[in-house]
Amino acid sequence: MKQGEEIVCPHCKMDSFLVKTNLMDGWTFKGEILICSLCKQKIADISNDNVKEAPMLDGKLDKLAALLGEENANKQILLESNEKKLFCRDCRSYISHPFMNRCQLHAKEVNPMDDCRDFTR
Repeated sequence: MKQGEEIVCPHCKMDSFLVKTNLMDGWTFKGEILICSLCKQKIADISNDNVKEAPMLDGKLDKLAALLGEENANKQILLESNEKKLFCRDCRSYISHPFMNRCQLHAKEVNPMDDCRDFTR
């Protein structure tokens, strides 16, 4: 069986053709199946022999680090408590709304990632 093939659907008993669709579990790809174009019921699985696994990037990150002259590309930068930014989204005066984000203290529209001198946690 292949996509576009004409069949008599075993579910709806109508003349139809096969349509290939992705089988998903949330946002995770599980495979491909053939379904009836009329009733959308599963007819057959498609073998996933041609689907390649995502390559691991461990070796590639090391090569990139060597090219850029860095010792470890996965190195994380930790901030001290006095170095943390004072973003508006973390402030007590910040009012979040789907259409406009406002600062109650300054009575103006703000961006959540703005920083403020009058910050209060």
